Amino acid sequence: MGSDLGGALQFAGNALLRNPVAFLIAGLIYSVVAFVLIAAAMGVGFVVMIPQLEQTAPSDTADLGPILTFYGIVLVGALLTVPVTLLWQTGSARAGGLILDGGRPSIGQAMAGPMRIFLTALLVGVIIVVGTILLYIPGLIATVMLMFAIPAAVRGASPGAAIKESFTLAKNNLGTTIVTYLVLTVITSVASMLVITVIALVPFAVLLQLGMYERLSGRALPEPARA
Repeated sequence: MGSDLGGALQFAGNALLRNPVAFLIAGLIYSVVAFVLIAAAMGVGFVVMIPQLEQTAPSDTADLGPILTFYGIVLVGALLTVPVTLLWQTGSARAGGLILDGGRPSIGQAMAGPMRIFLTALLVGVIIVVGTILLYIPGLIATVMLMFAIPAAVRGASPGAAIKESFTLAKNNLGTTIVTYLVLTVITSVASMLVITVIALVPFAVLLQLGMYERLSGRALPEPARA
């Protein structure tokens, strides 16, 4: 387990450091787009909420309508960032696949991947969200068991086949998969504190998953090409 995880971490780090322009420029663009969408939704929410609050101020009865309206608008803004995140994931996955094959991705290749990977990421996200709504634990289980779905799609699997392959691979290597998930959770928590690490977070996570997928599938990880 230590060898597989160490190898995957080293691959993810080297792949990111040797292709910083492609990954970080794509990450910066998607981060700015997501920030603008959320900020715009909050701005619209305040514009709509404040007049409603002024109208209800003289009343002695608390009115949750304006607050619910605000959060509803912000939720719509958050939902609009979902396709942005999916495109970011698929671009990182596509770039990671090129690195596995000995290439060096361009900015355009790191921006978006093929529809097969996009649909796989979307399906994984829907399953996790539904599982989270169902008392949280099923969502946590889905997050762990579907960790290798996107890497499987990178290697050519259809969305349905990628889901099945990930479940089987995670089940057969459950301890390693859980530890990988925990390590990734810690890295995500730390990286979320700084802007520069946030824009590298999605590609690093995808590259780590790709590395673990390759190792657990019995394939050696290549040395990422240098500039």
